[in-house]
Amino acid sequence: MRTVDLSVNWLLFGIFLFACASLFFSVSALELNAFILSVLCYALLVASLIPLGLALLNKRFVHIDRAGISYSFGCGTRYILTEDIKHIQRKRFLLLTVLQVELQSGEMTFFYSWTVSEAGFARAEQLLASK
Repeated sequence: MRTVDLSVNWLLFGIFLFACASLFFSVSALELNAFILSVLCYALLVASLIPLGLALLNKRFVHIDRAGISYSFGCGTRYILTEDIKHIQRKRFLLLTVLQVELQSGEMTFFYSWTVSEAGFARAEQLLASK
């Protein structure tokens, strides 16, 4: 395996979609005429469905290989070369996993809502270390 593919954190998106749906149905059930809450519910729903749809269509991805990290958020592919990477780190906060990439220039790049196993992360570190 020469590439480590980060996968979508389905549990995080599932809980987020459940929370959006619960908020929407609670506003509907209480028959509140709260236009702002309804708009907020629809906005949160769209904001979560678009990234999921792009991930299912393989337009939103993060790949790690010897050349570096290639990623897309749906519009064009971007690259971080191995020579530019100082180190990578994986941080977990409850359901949220953040892949943090520190560049030689001191800049930080973060990848939210992706998940990678311990073995996959170790493999990614190994691939990036073999310059």
